Amino acid sequence: MNKRESILEATLELIKDHGFHGCPMSMVAKNSNVAAGTIYHHFKNKDDLIMELYHYVVGKLVNVATEADDASLDFKTRFMQFWHTMKRFYFKEAAIQRFLEQFYNSPYFTDQMQVKDNPWYSWMQKFFESGLESGALRTGARPQILAIMVHGSIVSSVKVELHHHKKMNLDDINLGEIAEIVWDGIKQQT
Repeated sequence: MNKRESILEATLELIKDHGFHGCPMSMVAKNSNVAAGTIYHHFKNKDDLIMELYHYVVGKLVNVATEADDASLDFKTRFMQFWHTMKRFYFKEAAIQRFLEQFYNSPYFTDQMQVKDNPWYSWMQKFFESGLESGALRTGARPQILAIMVHGSIVSSVKVELHHHKKMNLDDINLGEIAEIVWDGIKQQT
């Protein structure tokens, strides 16, 4: 991991624990084991660091999804791999999910950011377009809506598992069932 990535990863963890405002550049420098001046070599200021962290995180999401996808498989298999891979990733990398939640509810996520092309949503849209083209998904479904609904089910299941795992274990609840239920709702109806 290079210094820039070390800074980004340290910032991600600090934001998870302390939020945007509780994460001064001095703390980032200390936790990334770089001199404060080094941070300013890579990032103009804290706002620039947070914006770059957003793009870094989006890139990680695209990489994880791309590496897990195999277009030679039937779409249901691809869908299940996507759903479970992303759920495991968000669970393992809880700092990413928490960062995105804070970012989307912050002044950083401007109107311009909302309408700008986003590689992560573009990837999901293309993924669901391929499912529609293959005939596996219900006719008339829009890829954008499918991406929102499916991604939302993944994020929600991660939040439940992170915050309510004891109750889920006690009640023997398997959140993997959500993927099957979502699939039943989006597959081509026969």
